[in-house]
Amino acid sequence: MGMFYNGAQCDIYIGKGAGKKLMNDIRNAKKSIRVVSPFLSPFLITELISFRRRDLEVELITTDTIEDFNGNRKKIIHQLINQNRETDQEAVEKREKWKDISKILSYITIGLLLTLAGVVYFVRDIKMAFGLIPIVVLFLIIKLYQSKIKNQRIYHYWYSQLFPFKVYMSPDTSFQSDTFIHSKIYLIDDHIAYLGSLNFTSNGTTHNYETRIRTTDTSAIKKIKEEIDQLMNHSHLPERDIQMWGKQLYREPIN
Repeated sequence: MGMFYNGAQCDIYIGKGAGKKLMNDIRNAKKSIRVVSPFLSPFLITELISFRRRDLEVELITTDTIEDFNGNRKKIIHQLINQNRETDQEAVEKREKWKDISKILSYITIGLLLTLAGVVYFVRDIKMAFGLIPIVVLFLIIKLYQSKIKNQRIYHYWYSQLFPFKVYMSPDTSFQSDTFIHSKIYLIDDHIAYLGSLNFTSNGTTHNYETRIRTTDTSAIKKIKEEIDQLMNHSHLPERDIQMWGKQLYREPIN
């Protein structure tokens, strides 16, 4: 992983507002947007989501330092990871059967209790208290079925991505790698590329003093696209597992 290319035709900008032209090019994309940035701002993630809804091809490579994952704020990452739920029909049928049994036993228990109350009222014999034994046993059986019904898992969950993205683990969160994906690369319609210091954040694109290079050089674009494809599809660096991440983000009621 890594590339070297020399002699590309490009323009260079250094200073504040380095992302203005970048964002204009991104918003005028006709086909695809590919972003490599270790840091992200929620509102710019929202922009990518809006591009995907316009049926543009979107790819994102970032790290697990995503700005809005931690804390109690509304998490944009929820919109990137979709929760999918499947129903186990066999488990549903079993649960319904247990409900029916529990209901029948409840009616029997109520009937026995009323009968015993009537007998005790007319007979007034302390020995009639032994009639409570089968009622208690039935009550315990009903509670057992109610517990089985409550704990029966009828839903299974799995998670999918709104658009293809990779979230690599930083050295701070993983002992498996000492490589931090620190590149900032933007490829638009496989025709325009930006490289430099600006992250895909509000400060990076507007406020910070940044450096960026813009190129439409065909050979350079080809090399940059290959590098992004390598990061997206063939890197062996540790990454966040979307299924595990989804379980952290969403509740998973079992029934």
